[in-house]
Amino acid sequence: MPIASFADIGLPDGHGFPRLAYHHPTRSIVAQTRPLDSRLPSSRLSVRRVTEPRYTPIGQFSAEISMSSFVLCRTLPLLYFVTSRWTEKRDGVVGGDWESLQSFALDTRQSAVVAGQGQLVVPDGYRSAWLLDLLAVSDDGQIIFGTVGFQRAEGSVEYHVSELAIGDRRLAPITRLEASFA
Repeated sequence: MPIASFADIGLPDGHGFPRLAYHHPTRSIVAQTRPLDSRLPSSRLSVRRVTEPRYTPIGQFSAEISMSSFVLCRTLPLLYFVTSRWTEKRDGVVGGDWESLQSFALDTRQSAVVAGQGQLVVPDGYRSAWLLDLLAVSDDGQIIFGTVGFQRAEGSVEYHVSELAIGDRRLAPITRLEASFA
């Protein structure tokens, strides 16, 4: 039996390097892939139940949008993911900006934007924040834990492991990461 290509099983053509996650309550497999030949990350998420032969893409995004990080709720049929917008400048430098936090219901396959740029409520002393990496989600699906960049009023940037309350989009730092991401 020949080995199937990504396209044969519903994953984006020209992508590779899958990161897989399994959600036991819904018996779903989530695959995160990225393009093999692109300067932009353009990571994509796809999902299938173990009884299905093909993956289905989660959302339809332009090549500038990358689904950079995701986390599954252990008890509920919820997946949260971060999107970032990437651009290539004339000098060939590639840069990205946080775009949104989105949710995806594994049972109904419906997605929704939880928070976009400028919608996160930051603690006093900070003027903005952005999500970098999702680390965990509470069992009730209402609190996301992740690595967050915070910009102070005077412009300096700090990185914290933080919690984000989904209901009011309020961020609360848990601990500062002194070495940027560690």
